[in-house]
Amino acid sequence: MGGAMTNRHQRRRGAALNRKRHNSFFRDYIRHLPEISVAAPPQPGRVHHLVFFHDDDCGFYGTNNVADCTCNPIIRRYVEPVRS
Repeated sequence: MGGAMTNRHQRRRGAALNRKRHNSFFRDYIRHLPEISVAAPPQPGRVHHLVFFHDDDCGFYGTNNVADCTCNPIIRRYVEPVRS
């Protein structure tokens, strides 16, 4: 086994980092919720989801540290419907 081979943990970490750009939770669930303005006041008793969209070349993806963000991310806010 050479140095170019990676172990299972490194492969899984790499796959997880690649999935973060295309989050299935957002794709399958959140994007179907009503979108409201980020400036709107919070509504007590409601669940709000803030979603941040970074540019593909943003420094955040290299380190997973928000302090390294080099872009101007788009922020969207979604709210879950009232359930009884």
